[in-house]
Amino acid sequence: MEQALAADDARLQKRAELSIRVTKLADLAYDEQRGRCDWESVTRDMDMPLIECLRLFDPSLSTFSVRSLPNITDWLANDLSTLKSLVSEQFGAITADEWPLVGIYMNVEQADCFMAHTMCTFPQMTTDLHEAITRHRNANMEWKNIFEKHPLFSCISGLRNAYYQFKEPGDSKLKAIYSEWTDADTCRIQELVQTYYKPENQREVLIQAQMAFPNRLQQSIINKIKCTLHNWNADDVARLVHLVSTYKRGEIDWAAIGKDLGRTADLCHLKHDQLDRGNFKPTVEHSQTVSREVQKQYEQQHNVDWTGIAQQLNLSERECLEANQFNTGKAQWIYHPDTFSWDMANRMKTFIKDNYPEPLPVNYTAVSNYMWIDMDDCVKMASLLRGEMVWTSETIAQVVELRKQGMIYKDIARQLSPVLNKSKVVAAYYGHIKSKVNAPLTCKEKHRIKELVDTHAEQMPFTELRALVVQKMTLVNQQALGSFINSYAVSLPVYKERLHNADTEQIASQILNGTKPGELAAQLDIPPLMLTRLMRKNASTILNN
Repeated sequence: MEQALAADDARLQKRAELSIRVTKLADLAYDEQRGRCDWESVTRDMDMPLIECLRLFDPSLSTFSVRSLPNITDWLANDLSTLKSLVSEQFGAITADEWPLVGIYMNVEQADCFMAHTMCTFPQMTTDLHEAITRHRNANMEWKNIFEKHPLFSCISGLRNAYYQFKEPGDSKLKAIYSEWTDADTCRIQELVQTYYKPENQREVLIQAQMAFPNRLQQSIINKIKCTLHNWNADDVARLVHLVSTYKRGEIDWAAIGKDLGRTADLCHLKHDQLDRGNFKPTVEHSQTVSREVQKQYEQQHNVDWTGIAQQLNLSERECLEANQFNTGKAQWIYHPDTFSWDMANRMKTFIKDNYPEPLPVNYTAVSNYMWIDMDDCVKMASLLRGEMVWTSETIAQVVELRKQGMIYKDIARQLSPVLNKSKVVAAYYGHIKSKVNAPLTCKEKHRIKELVDTHAEQMPFTELRALVVQKMTLVNQQALGSFINSYAVSLPVYKERLHNADTEQIASQILNGTKPGELAAQLDIPPLMLTRLMRKNASTILNN
Protein backbone atom coordinates (compact mmCIF):
# COMPACT_ATOMS: atom_id res chain seq x y z
CA MET A 1 0.00 0.00 0.00
CA GLU A 2 2.81 2.42 0.96
CA GLN A 3 4.61 1.69 -2.32
CA ALA A 4 1.42 2.38 -4.28
CA LEU A 5 0.91 5.69 -2.44
CA ALA A 6 4.53 6.66 -3.04
CA ALA A 7 4.19 5.87 -6.76
CA ASP A 8 1.00 7.90 -6.94
CA ASP A 9 2.68 10.87 -5.21
CA ALA A 10 5.64 10.64 -7.60
CA ARG A 11 3.32 10.63 -10.59
CA LEU A 12 1.45 13.68 -9.29
CA GLN A 13 4.75 15.43 -8.53
CA LYS A 14 5.94 14.84 -12.09
CA ARG A 15 2.63 16.10 -13.49
CA ALA A 16 2.84 19.25 -11.32
CA GLU A 17 6.33 19.93 -12.69
CA LEU A 18 5.04 19.47 -16.25
CA SER A 19 2.18 21.83 -15.47
CA ILE A 20 4.56 24.57 -14.35
CA ARG A 21 6.72 24.07 -17.45
CA VAL A 22 3.73 24.22 -19.85
CA THR A 23 2.43 27.36 -18.16
CA LYS A 24 5.79 29.13 -18.44
CA LEU A 25 6.08 28.20 -22.13
CA ALA A 26 2.53 29.47 -22.73
CA ASP A 27 3.47 32.80 -21.12
CA LEU A 28 6.45 33.10 -23.46
CA ALA A 29 4.28 32.23 -26.48
CA TYR A 30 1.59 34.80 -25.63
CA ASP A 31 0.70 37.03 -28.60
CA GLU A 32 -0.67 40.37 -27.39
CA GLN A 33 -2.04 41.24 -30.83
CA ARG A 34 -4.18 38.10 -31.00
CA GLY A 35 -4.93 38.09 -27.26
CA ARG A 36 -3.96 34.42 -26.85
CA CYS A 37 -0.82 32.31 -26.87
CA ASP A 38 0.64 30.28 -29.75
CA TRP A 39 -0.22 26.81 -28.50
CA GLU A 40 1.28 25.16 -31.57
CA SER A 41 4.74 26.35 -30.51
CA VAL A 42 4.10 25.09 -26.95
CA THR A 43 3.19 21.62 -28.26
CA ARG A 44 6.38 21.56 -30.36
CA ASP A 45 8.56 22.55 -27.41
CA MET A 46 6.90 20.02 -25.08
CA ASP A 47 6.65 17.33 -27.81
CA MET A 48 3.15 16.54 -26.51
CA PRO A 49 -0.35 16.54 -28.03
CA LEU A 50 -2.26 19.84 -27.89
CA ILE A 51 -5.03 18.49 -25.65
CA GLU A 52 -2.53 17.21 -23.09
CA CYS A 53 -0.77 20.60 -23.01
CA LEU A 54 -4.09 22.37 -22.45
CA ARG A 55 -4.89 20.00 -19.58
CA LEU A 56 -1.53 20.73 -17.94
CA PHE A 57 -1.85 24.52 -18.22
CA ASP A 58 -2.44 26.23 -14.84
CA PRO A 59 -4.22 29.63 -15.21
CA SER A 60 -3.29 30.65 -11.65
CA LEU A 61 0.41 30.69 -12.59
CA SER A 62 -0.08 32.50 -15.88
CA THR A 63 0.85 36.16 -16.31
CA PHE A 64 -1.78 37.03 -18.96
CA SER A 65 -5.46 37.73 -18.22
CA VAL A 66 -8.38 35.75 -19.58
CA ARG A 67 -10.53 37.71 -22.04
CA SER A 68 -14.25 38.24 -21.49
CA LEU A 69 -16.31 38.27 -24.73
CA PRO A 70 -19.94 37.89 -23.56
CA ASN A 71 -21.53 39.28 -26.76
CA ILE A 72 -21.13 37.76 -30.20
CA THR A 73 -20.14 41.18 -31.54
CA ASP A 74 -17.11 41.16 -29.23
CA TRP A 75 -15.62 38.30 -31.26
CA LEU A 76 -13.39 38.96 -34.28
CA ALA A 77 -13.98 36.97 -37.46
CA ASN A 78 -10.56 35.27 -37.10
CA ASP A 79 -11.33 34.21 -33.53
CA LEU A 80 -14.68 32.71 -34.58
CA SER A 81 -12.98 30.80 -37.39
CA THR A 82 -10.29 29.53 -35.00
CA LEU A 83 -12.93 28.50 -32.46
CA LYS A 84 -14.93 26.50 -35.01
CA SER A 85 -11.80 24.79 -36.38
CA LEU A 86 -10.53 23.95 -32.88
CA VAL A 87 -13.79 22.31 -31.76
CA SER A 88 -14.32 20.33 -34.99
CA GLU A 89 -10.70 19.15 -35.45
CA GLN A 90 -9.58 18.56 -31.85
CA PHE A 91 -12.75 17.60 -30.00
CA GLY A 92 -15.44 16.54 -32.51
CA ALA A 93 -18.45 15.66 -30.31
CA ILE A 94 -17.34 18.02 -27.53
CA THR A 95 -18.46 17.34 -23.95
CA ALA A 96 -18.99 19.69 -21.02
CA ASP A 97 -15.68 18.64 -19.43
CA GLU A 98 -13.76 19.78 -22.53
CA TRP A 99 -15.06 23.36 -22.75
CA PRO A 100 -12.51 24.61 -20.14
CA LEU A 101 -9.77 23.45 -22.55
CA VAL A 102 -11.37 25.44 -25.38
CA GLY A 103 -11.41 28.48 -23.09
CA ILE A 104 -7.70 28.01 -22.31
CA TYR A 105 -6.77 27.74 -26.00
CA MET A 106 -8.80 30.81 -26.98
CA ASN A 107 -7.88 32.66 -23.73
CA VAL A 108 -11.58 33.47 -23.35
CA GLU A 109 -14.05 32.62 -20.57
CA GLN A 110 -15.35 29.11 -21.29
CA ALA A 111 -18.99 30.24 -21.04
CA ASP A 112 -18.28 32.87 -23.72
CA CYS A 113 -16.66 30.23 -25.95
CA PHE A 114 -19.70 28.00 -25.53
CA MET A 115 -22.03 30.90 -26.43
CA ALA A 116 -20.02 31.83 -29.53
CA HIS A 117 -19.79 28.24 -30.77
CA THR A 118 -23.53 27.77 -30.24
CA MET A 119 -24.19 30.92 -32.27
CA CYS A 120 -21.91 29.63 -35.06
CA THR A 121 -23.67 26.26 -35.06
CA PHE A 122 -27.23 27.62 -34.75
CA PRO A 123 -27.01 31.26 -35.89
CA GLN A 124 -29.68 33.71 -34.80
CA MET A 125 -30.05 37.46 -34.74
CA THR A 126 -29.47 39.05 -31.33
CA THR A 127 -30.01 42.58 -30.12
CA ASP A 128 -26.30 43.45 -30.00
CA LEU A 129 -25.67 41.92 -33.45
CA HIS A 130 -28.66 43.82 -34.90
CA GLU A 131 -27.36 47.07 -33.42
CA ALA A 132 -23.86 46.44 -34.82
CA ILE A 133 -25.23 45.73 -38.31
CA THR A 134 -27.37 48.88 -38.10
CA ARG A 135 -24.25 50.93 -37.37
CA HIS A 136 -22.47 49.31 -40.33
CA ARG A 137 -25.43 50.01 -42.65
CA ASN A 138 -25.61 53.64 -41.46
CA ALA A 139 -21.92 53.92 -42.38
CA ASN A 140 -22.82 52.65 -45.91
CA MET A 141 -21.02 49.33 -45.44
CA GLU A 142 -22.01 46.71 -48.03
CA TRP A 143 -23.63 43.43 -46.96
CA LYS A 144 -20.63 41.50 -48.29
CA ASN A 145 -18.29 43.31 -45.91
CA ILE A 146 -20.74 42.97 -43.00
CA PHE A 147 -20.92 39.21 -43.64
CA GLU A 148 -17.11 38.99 -43.58
CA LYS A 149 -17.05 40.89 -40.28
CA HIS A 150 -19.77 38.70 -38.67
CA PRO A 151 -19.49 35.27 -40.39
CA LEU A 152 -22.19 33.49 -38.40
CA PHE A 153 -24.82 32.74 -41.04
CA SER A 154 -24.23 30.37 -43.96
CA CYS A 155 -24.68 33.05 -46.62
CA ILE A 156 -25.15 36.80 -47.08
CA SER A 157 -28.89 36.45 -47.80
CA GLY A 158 -29.35 34.49 -44.55
CA LEU A 159 -27.73 37.29 -42.55
CA ARG A 160 -29.74 39.95 -44.38
CA ASN A 161 -33.07 38.14 -43.93
CA ALA A 162 -32.42 37.56 -40.21
CA TYR A 163 -31.58 41.26 -39.82
CA TYR A 164 -34.79 42.51 -41.47
CA GLN A 165 -37.00 39.95 -39.72
CA PHE A 166 -35.58 40.68 -36.26
CA LYS A 167 -37.96 42.16 -33.71
CA GLU A 168 -37.07 43.49 -30.26
CA PRO A 169 -38.66 41.49 -27.41
CA GLY A 170 -40.31 44.67 -26.14
CA ASP A 171 -41.63 45.76 -29.56
CA SER A 172 -45.12 47.30 -29.19
CA LYS A 173 -46.37 45.42 -32.25
CA LEU A 174 -45.31 42.11 -30.72
CA LYS A 175 -47.08 43.01 -27.51
CA ALA A 176 -50.27 43.57 -29.49
CA ILE A 177 -49.79 40.31 -31.41
CA TYR A 178 -49.21 38.10 -28.35
CA SER A 179 -51.44 39.84 -25.79
CA GLU A 180 -54.32 37.91 -24.20
CA TRP A 181 -57.80 38.08 -25.69
CA THR A 182 -60.01 40.39 -23.63
CA ASP A 183 -63.70 39.75 -22.89
CA ALA A 184 -64.61 42.46 -25.42
CA ASP A 185 -62.44 40.75 -28.08
CA THR A 186 -64.09 37.41 -27.33
CA CYS A 187 -67.59 38.92 -27.68
CA ARG A 188 -66.57 40.49 -31.01
CA ILE A 189 -65.31 37.13 -32.33
CA GLN A 190 -68.57 35.46 -31.23
CA GLU A 191 -70.56 38.09 -33.13
CA LEU A 192 -68.46 37.54 -36.26
CA VAL A 193 -68.88 33.76 -36.03
CA GLN A 194 -72.66 34.05 -35.65
CA THR A 195 -72.86 36.45 -38.62
CA TYR A 196 -70.35 35.11 -41.14
CA TYR A 197 -69.58 31.47 -40.29
CA LYS A 198 -70.95 28.92 -42.75
CA PRO A 199 -69.76 25.30 -42.89
CA GLU A 200 -69.48 25.43 -46.68
CA ASN A 201 -67.54 28.75 -46.62
CA GLN A 202 -65.40 28.95 -43.50
CA ARG A 203 -62.93 31.49 -44.92
CA GLU A 204 -65.35 34.43 -44.80
CA VAL A 205 -65.37 34.60 -41.01
CA LEU A 206 -61.53 34.52 -40.97
CA ILE A 207 -61.35 37.44 -43.42
CA GLN A 208 -63.78 39.50 -41.32
CA ALA A 209 -61.88 38.66 -38.10
CA GLN A 210 -58.54 39.69 -39.65
CA MET A 211 -60.06 43.01 -40.64
CA ALA A 212 -61.36 43.48 -37.07
CA PHE A 213 -58.01 42.49 -35.48
CA PRO A 214 -55.26 43.57 -37.94
CA ASN A 215 -52.45 43.40 -35.35
CA ARG A 216 -52.99 39.76 -34.42
CA LEU A 217 -51.39 36.68 -35.95
CA GLN A 218 -53.58 34.71 -38.34
CA GLN A 219 -53.05 31.49 -36.39
CA SER A 220 -54.12 33.20 -33.16
CA ILE A 221 -57.37 34.34 -34.84
CA ILE A 222 -57.98 30.86 -36.27
CA ASN A 223 -57.51 29.31 -32.82
CA LYS A 224 -59.94 31.81 -31.30
CA ILE A 225 -62.57 31.03 -33.96
CA LYS A 226 -62.14 27.30 -33.34
CA CYS A 227 -62.48 27.84 -29.60
CA THR A 228 -65.69 29.80 -30.17
CA LEU A 229 -67.13 27.05 -32.37
CA HIS A 230 -66.34 24.42 -29.73
CA ASN A 231 -68.20 26.40 -27.06
CA TRP A 232 -71.84 25.33 -26.99
CA ASN A 233 -74.52 27.17 -25.01
CA ALA A 234 -77.54 25.41 -23.52
CA ASP A 235 -79.84 26.36 -26.44
CA ASP A 236 -77.39 24.97 -29.04
CA VAL A 237 -77.04 21.71 -27.10
CA ALA A 238 -80.83 21.36 -26.81
CA ARG A 239 -81.26 21.93 -30.57
CA LEU A 240 -78.52 19.37 -31.32
CA VAL A 241 -80.15 16.72 -29.13
CA HIS A 242 -83.53 17.39 -30.75
CA LEU A 243 -82.20 17.18 -34.32
CA VAL A 244 -80.33 13.93 -33.60
CA SER A 245 -83.48 12.41 -32.07
CA THR A 246 -85.30 12.81 -35.41
CA TYR A 247 -82.95 10.22 -37.01
CA LYS A 248 -82.59 6.49 -36.45
CA ARG A 249 -79.34 5.28 -34.84
CA GLY A 250 -76.74 4.77 -37.55
CA GLU A 251 -78.58 6.92 -40.10
CA ILE A 252 -77.84 10.42 -38.73
CA ASP A 253 -77.16 13.07 -41.39
CA TRP A 254 -74.49 15.10 -39.63
CA ALA A 255 -73.99 17.42 -42.61
CA ALA A 256 -77.67 18.47 -42.49
CA ILE A 257 -77.55 18.96 -38.72
CA GLY A 258 -74.36 21.03 -39.04
CA LYS A 259 -75.93 23.24 -41.69
CA ASP A 260 -78.98 23.79 -39.47
CA LEU A 261 -76.77 24.72 -36.48
CA GLY A 262 -74.21 26.76 -38.46
CA ARG A 263 -71.36 24.40 -37.55
CA THR A 264 -69.38 21.69 -39.33
CA ALA A 265 -70.63 18.10 -39.40
CA ASP A 266 -67.52 16.98 -37.46
CA LEU A 267 -68.15 19.51 -34.67
CA CYS A 268 -71.77 18.39 -34.29
CA HIS A 269 -70.78 14.73 -34.32
CA LEU A 270 -68.03 15.36 -31.75
CA LYS A 271 -70.32 17.30 -29.41
CA HIS A 272 -73.00 14.63 -29.53
CA ASP A 273 -70.35 11.98 -28.89
CA GLN A 274 -69.24 13.94 -25.80
CA LEU A 275 -72.84 14.13 -24.54
CA ASP A 276 -73.37 10.45 -25.24
CA ARG A 277 -70.22 9.49 -23.34
CA GLY A 278 -71.20 11.74 -20.45
CA ASN A 279 -74.34 9.66 -19.98
CA PHE A 280 -72.33 6.44 -19.63
CA LYS A 281 -70.11 5.95 -16.61
CA PRO A 282 -68.93 2.37 -15.95
CA THR A 283 -70.30 1.16 -12.61
CA VAL A 284 -68.75 -1.56 -10.49
CA GLU A 285 -71.43 -3.93 -11.81
CA HIS A 286 -70.63 -3.00 -15.43
CA SER A 287 -66.90 -3.55 -14.87
CA GLN A 288 -67.41 -6.89 -13.13
CA THR A 289 -69.76 -8.18 -15.83
CA VAL A 290 -67.51 -7.13 -18.72
CA SER A 291 -64.36 -8.36 -16.96
CA ARG A 292 -65.90 -11.83 -16.37
CA GLU A 293 -66.76 -12.20 -20.05
CA VAL A 294 -63.31 -10.98 -21.13
CA GLN A 295 -61.58 -13.40 -18.72
CA LYS A 296 -63.76 -16.28 -19.92
CA GLN A 297 -62.91 -15.66 -23.59
CA TYR A 298 -59.22 -15.05 -22.93
CA GLU A 299 -58.78 -18.24 -20.90
CA GLN A 300 -60.55 -20.28 -23.58
CA GLN A 301 -58.91 -18.92 -26.74
CA HIS A 302 -56.30 -16.30 -25.69
CA ASN A 303 -58.26 -13.75 -27.68
CA VAL A 304 -61.15 -11.36 -26.98
CA ASP A 305 -64.10 -10.73 -29.32
CA TRP A 306 -65.10 -7.22 -28.21
CA THR A 307 -67.93 -6.99 -30.77
CA GLY A 308 -69.48 -10.22 -29.50
CA ILE A 309 -69.22 -9.12 -25.86
CA ALA A 310 -70.81 -5.75 -26.69
CA GLN A 311 -73.78 -7.41 -28.42
CA GLN A 312 -74.15 -9.92 -25.61
CA LEU A 313 -74.23 -7.23 -22.89
CA ASN A 314 -76.18 -4.65 -24.95
CA LEU A 315 -73.35 -2.12 -24.68
CA SER A 316 -71.21 -0.40 -27.30
CA GLU A 317 -67.78 -1.85 -28.05
CA ARG A 318 -66.09 1.28 -26.68
CA GLU A 319 -68.08 1.03 -23.42
CA CYS A 320 -66.87 -2.55 -22.97
CA LEU A 321 -63.26 -1.51 -23.63
CA GLU A 322 -63.55 1.26 -21.02
CA ALA A 323 -65.17 -1.02 -18.41
CA ASN A 324 -62.89 -4.09 -18.55
CA GLN A 325 -60.49 -4.53 -15.61
CA PHE A 326 -59.10 -7.97 -16.51
CA ASN A 327 -55.43 -7.47 -17.48
CA THR A 328 -53.79 -10.91 -17.28
CA GLY A 329 -51.49 -11.75 -20.18
CA LYS A 330 -51.07 -8.23 -21.54
CA ALA A 331 -47.83 -7.68 -23.43
CA GLN A 332 -45.18 -5.06 -22.80
CA TRP A 333 -44.34 -2.38 -25.41
CA ILE A 334 -40.96 -0.77 -24.84
CA TYR A 335 -39.48 1.32 -27.64
CA HIS A 336 -36.35 0.09 -29.37
CA PRO A 337 -35.37 1.25 -32.87
CA ASP A 338 -34.64 -2.31 -34.07
CA THR A 339 -37.91 -3.87 -32.92
CA PHE A 340 -40.34 -0.95 -33.30
CA SER A 341 -43.35 -1.73 -35.51
CA TRP A 342 -45.24 1.02 -37.31
CA ASP A 343 -48.12 -1.42 -37.89
CA MET A 344 -48.81 -1.56 -34.15
CA ALA A 345 -48.23 2.17 -33.76
CA ASN A 346 -50.65 3.07 -36.58
CA ARG A 347 -53.23 0.64 -35.19
CA MET A 348 -53.16 2.46 -31.83
CA LYS A 349 -53.16 5.91 -33.44
CA THR A 350 -56.17 5.02 -35.60
CA PHE A 351 -58.11 3.69 -32.58
CA ILE A 352 -57.40 6.87 -30.59
CA LYS A 353 -58.32 9.13 -33.51
CA ASP A 354 -61.61 7.30 -34.19
CA ASN A 355 -62.73 7.01 -30.56
CA TYR A 356 -61.13 9.99 -28.80
CA PRO A 357 -60.76 12.88 -31.27
CA GLU A 358 -59.50 16.15 -29.83
CA PRO A 359 -60.41 17.73 -27.48
CA LEU A 360 -61.72 14.52 -25.87
CA PRO A 361 -59.33 13.05 -23.30
CA VAL A 362 -57.98 9.64 -24.26
CA ASN A 363 -59.17 6.73 -22.11
CA TYR A 364 -56.02 4.62 -21.92
CA THR A 365 -57.85 1.79 -20.18
CA ALA A 366 -59.75 1.32 -23.45
CA VAL A 367 -56.55 1.71 -25.50
CA SER A 368 -54.78 -0.88 -23.33
CA ASN A 369 -57.67 -3.35 -23.70
CA TYR A 370 -57.92 -2.80 -27.46
CA MET A 371 -54.17 -3.33 -28.00
CA TRP A 372 -53.94 -5.90 -25.15
CA ILE A 373 -50.78 -4.15 -23.97
CA ASP A 374 -49.84 -2.83 -20.52
CA MET A 375 -51.55 0.55 -19.98
CA ASP A 376 -48.39 2.39 -18.81
CA ASP A 377 -46.58 1.24 -21.96
CA CYS A 378 -49.49 2.50 -24.10
CA VAL A 379 -49.31 5.91 -22.40
CA LYS A 380 -45.53 6.14 -22.93
CA MET A 381 -45.71 5.01 -26.57
CA ALA A 382 -48.52 7.45 -27.36
CA SER A 383 -46.39 10.23 -25.89
CA LEU A 384 -43.42 9.18 -28.05
CA LEU A 385 -45.61 9.06 -31.16
CA ARG A 386 -46.64 12.67 -30.46
CA GLY A 387 -42.96 13.62 -30.52
CA GLU A 388 -42.82 14.25 -26.77
CA MET A 389 -39.82 13.35 -24.62
CA VAL A 390 -39.19 13.52 -20.87
CA TRP A 391 -35.54 14.51 -20.51
CA THR A 392 -34.51 12.59 -17.40
CA SER A 393 -30.90 12.45 -16.20
CA GLU A 394 -30.69 8.89 -17.60
CA THR A 395 -31.86 10.05 -21.04
CA ILE A 396 -29.38 12.94 -21.07
CA ALA A 397 -26.58 10.55 -20.03
CA GLN A 398 -27.53 8.27 -22.94
CA VAL A 399 -27.37 11.21 -25.38
CA VAL A 400 -23.97 12.30 -24.03
CA GLU A 401 -22.59 8.76 -24.35
CA LEU A 402 -23.87 8.38 -27.94
CA ARG A 403 -22.31 11.74 -28.87
CA LYS A 404 -18.99 10.58 -27.41
CA GLN A 405 -19.25 7.57 -29.72
CA GLY A 406 -19.64 9.95 -32.68
CA MET A 407 -23.34 9.34 -33.42
CA ILE A 408 -25.11 12.18 -35.25
CA TYR A 409 -28.17 13.88 -33.71
CA LYS A 410 -30.62 12.40 -36.24
CA ASP A 411 -29.59 8.85 -35.33
CA ILE A 412 -29.67 9.64 -31.61
CA ALA A 413 -33.25 10.87 -32.02
CA ARG A 414 -34.19 7.49 -33.58
CA GLN A 415 -32.58 5.72 -30.64
CA LEU A 416 -34.93 7.57 -28.27
CA SER A 417 -38.20 7.82 -30.19
CA PRO A 418 -39.72 6.95 -33.60
CA VAL A 419 -40.67 10.55 -34.44
CA LEU A 420 -38.48 12.74 -32.20
CA ASN A 421 -37.12 15.80 -34.01
CA LYS A 422 -33.32 16.03 -33.91
CA SER A 423 -33.59 19.72 -32.93
CA LYS A 424 -34.99 18.64 -29.54
CA VAL A 425 -32.00 16.35 -29.02
CA VAL A 426 -29.63 19.20 -29.94
CA ALA A 427 -31.39 21.57 -27.52
CA ALA A 428 -31.26 19.02 -24.69
CA TYR A 429 -27.59 18.20 -25.35
CA TYR A 430 -26.43 21.82 -25.47
CA GLY A 431 -28.61 22.65 -22.46
CA HIS A 432 -26.77 19.92 -20.54
CA ILE A 433 -23.37 21.29 -21.62
CA LYS A 434 -24.35 24.83 -20.69
CA SER A 435 -25.47 23.72 -17.22
CA LYS A 436 -22.18 21.86 -16.72
CA VAL A 437 -20.05 24.78 -17.95
CA ASN A 438 -21.72 27.22 -15.57
CA ALA A 439 -22.47 24.83 -12.69
CA PRO A 440 -21.32 26.01 -9.24
CA LEU A 441 -19.35 23.69 -6.96
CA THR A 442 -21.45 21.41 -4.78
CA CYS A 443 -20.98 21.12 -1.00
CA LYS A 444 -19.47 17.66 -1.50
CA GLU A 445 -16.96 19.01 -4.04
CA LYS A 446 -16.01 21.91 -1.77
CA HIS A 447 -15.47 19.50 1.14
CA ARG A 448 -13.18 17.33 -1.02
CA ILE A 449 -11.15 20.38 -2.11
CA LYS A 450 -10.71 21.50 1.51
CA GLU A 451 -9.50 18.01 2.48
CA LEU A 452 -6.86 18.02 -0.28
CA VAL A 453 -5.63 21.53 0.56
CA ASP A 454 -5.49 20.83 4.33
CA THR A 455 -3.58 17.57 3.76
CA HIS A 456 -0.83 18.96 1.49
CA ALA A 457 -0.57 22.68 2.37
CA GLU A 458 2.45 22.39 4.67
CA GLN A 459 4.39 19.76 2.68
CA MET A 460 3.84 20.94 -0.93
CA PRO A 461 4.47 24.30 -2.67
CA PHE A 462 1.19 26.08 -3.40
CA THR A 463 1.66 25.94 -7.20
CA GLU A 464 2.09 22.16 -7.04
CA LEU A 465 -0.75 21.85 -4.53
CA ARG A 466 -3.09 23.69 -6.84
CA ALA A 467 -2.08 21.47 -9.78
CA LEU A 468 -2.70 18.41 -7.60
CA VAL A 469 -6.24 19.55 -6.70
CA VAL A 470 -7.03 20.35 -10.34
CA GLN A 471 -5.78 16.89 -11.32
CA LYS A 472 -8.00 15.23 -8.71
CA MET A 473 -11.10 17.31 -9.55
CA THR A 474 -11.26 17.11 -13.37
CA LEU A 475 -15.07 16.87 -13.64
CA VAL A 476 -16.00 20.23 -12.08
CA ASN A 477 -16.22 23.81 -13.35
CA GLN A 478 -12.51 24.66 -13.60
CA GLN A 479 -13.00 28.41 -13.21
CA ALA A 480 -15.03 27.95 -10.03
CA LEU A 481 -12.48 25.38 -8.84
CA GLY A 482 -9.54 27.78 -9.19
CA SER A 483 -11.38 30.56 -7.40
CA PHE A 484 -12.38 28.31 -4.51
CA ILE A 485 -8.85 26.91 -4.03
CA ASN A 486 -7.45 30.45 -3.76
CA SER A 487 -10.23 31.78 -1.52
CA TYR A 488 -9.97 28.81 0.87
CA ALA A 489 -6.15 28.72 0.96
CA VAL A 490 -5.84 32.36 2.09
CA SER A 491 -7.58 31.42 5.36
CA LEU A 492 -5.01 28.75 6.31
CA PRO A 493 -2.51 29.65 9.11
CA VAL A 494 0.50 28.35 7.15
CA TYR A 495 0.03 30.93 4.37
CA LYS A 496 -0.93 33.73 6.79
CA GLU A 497 2.30 33.15 8.69
CA ARG A 498 4.40 33.30 5.52
CA LEU A 499 2.84 36.62 4.52
CA HIS A 500 3.22 37.95 8.08
CA ASN A 501 6.96 37.14 8.02
CA ALA A 502 7.45 38.85 4.64
CA ASP A 503 8.28 42.54 4.18
CA THR A 504 4.91 43.90 2.96
CA GLU A 505 6.37 47.30 2.03
CA GLN A 506 8.97 45.66 -0.14
CA ILE A 507 6.27 43.47 -1.72
CA ALA A 508 4.18 46.54 -2.58
CA SER A 509 7.22 48.27 -4.02
CA GLN A 510 8.10 45.29 -6.21
CA ILE A 511 4.54 45.09 -7.58
CA LEU A 512 4.46 48.83 -8.29
CA ASN A 513 7.80 48.47 -10.11
CA GLY A 514 6.31 45.87 -12.48
CA THR A 515 6.84 42.50 -10.79
CA LYS A 516 3.94 40.16 -11.60
CA PRO A 517 1.87 39.26 -8.49
CA GLY A 518 1.82 35.63 -9.62
CA GLU A 519 5.61 35.45 -9.79
CA LEU A 520 5.97 37.13 -6.40
CA ALA A 521 3.38 34.79 -4.85
CA ALA A 522 5.32 31.79 -6.21
CA GLN A 523 8.51 33.11 -4.60
CA LEU A 524 6.76 33.55 -1.23
CA ASP A 525 4.88 30.23 -1.72
CA ILE A 526 1.47 31.75 -0.97
CA PRO A 527 -1.80 32.04 -2.92
CA PRO A 528 -1.74 35.01 -5.38
CA LEU A 529 -5.05 36.18 -3.93
CA MET A 530 -3.27 37.13 -0.68
CA LEU A 531 -1.14 39.70 -2.54
CA THR A 532 -4.19 41.04 -4.38
CA ARG A 533 -5.99 41.58 -1.07
CA LEU A 534 -2.87 43.08 0.47
CA MET A 535 -2.59 45.64 -2.32
CA ARG A 536 -6.27 46.54 -2.07
CA LYS A 537 -6.04 46.94 1.70
CA ASN A 538 -3.00 49.22 1.51
CA ALA A 539 -3.98 51.06 -1.69
CA SER A 540 -4.61 54.43 -0.01
CA THR A 541 -1.30 54.27 1.93
CA ILE A 542 0.65 53.40 -1.22
CA LEU A 543 -0.95 56.25 -3.18
CA ASN A 544 -0.15 58.79 -0.45
CA ASN A 545 3.51 57.71 -0.35
